[in-house]
Order: sequence, then C-alpha cells, then structure tokens
Amino acid sequence: MRGYGDAMVQHRLESPEWIDSADIVFSSSLDFNASAADVWERIADHEGWTEWFTSLDKVEVTGDPTGVGGKRRVTVKRLSIDEEFTAWTENEQFAFALVKSPLFFAETISEDVRIEAIDAGCRVVYRQGIAARRGLGWLAKVGLRQLPKQTAEALQNLKALVEA
Repeated sequence: MRGYGDAMVQHRLESPEWIDSADIVFSSSLDFNASAADVWERIADHEGWTEWFTSLDKVEVTGDPTGVGGKRRVTVKRLSIDEEFTAWTENEQFAFALVKSPLFFAETISEDVRIEAIDAGCRVVYRQGIAARRGLGWLAKVGLRQLPKQTAEALQNLKALVEA
C-alpha cells in the first residue's frame, strides 16, 4: 500500500542562474584548506555524497554520471527524488534540479555548488532555490526548514573528509 507522499510529481527544470530569482533561497559557504580538485573529487562521487551529506540515505546514478543532462536518484527518509544535472564544470561547478519527487508543494527546486579559489585553498558555495506551487509557499517553507542546517552540516562534513 502506498503512503502519503509516495506519489511522484514533475518539477520544472531550471538552470542554476534561476536561483537568483527564486521565491526561497538558501545559501551556505565554507572555506577549505584544500585544492578545488580535491573537493571536486568528492562532489563528483555521487554515491559518496551519503558520507558527507548525511541527510541522504542513498544516491544512485540513473543516467550519464557526468555533464549537463546527467541524472541521479537520491533517497531521503525513504523518499526518492530524481535529479538532472544543469551545470558541470570540473573543479568549478556542479548544479542540478529536481525533476521528479513526492514534494508536491514544490514547482521547482534547483541547487548549485560552486568551488572558488581563495588564498588558502578554495571556498565552496552551496545555493538552493525553491519556487512553491501556487498557494503552497507556506508549506514549502515548513517542509524545507531543515535544509539550511543540513546543508551547512554537509559542508562541514565535506571539509573534514577532504582535509583529512
């Protein structure tokens, strides 16, 4: 028997540039004492995301593992979420958008991870943009309220792994 929230809905695919105009924007950044290549190695390892983004239970590649148009499925609390890569520049940027999920309140969710060079290594900036379906903005804010905390913790975990 299917439970509440099991039905998958389609989401509008948006580029990472769209995040600037999203209704809801979350942003986290952290400086790393590591090269962009070392950080990229962890970001490009899709299945390895569960080691540092601990709110994810599972990540599986479902299409091309690299490049714009690639696909993966993440599982969060037994909920499957299909993502499509919208930007891929090695050692610089990885972005994706949700294309199908049980998050019925969301019209669009786009995420962008950028790696910027700094004097002592690199800075990782992780941004998330959300547009709710009409009349459901309040539910999107409630449903995704843990996202900024989870992302900040994920960056701390990533830093610990990369700098180990």
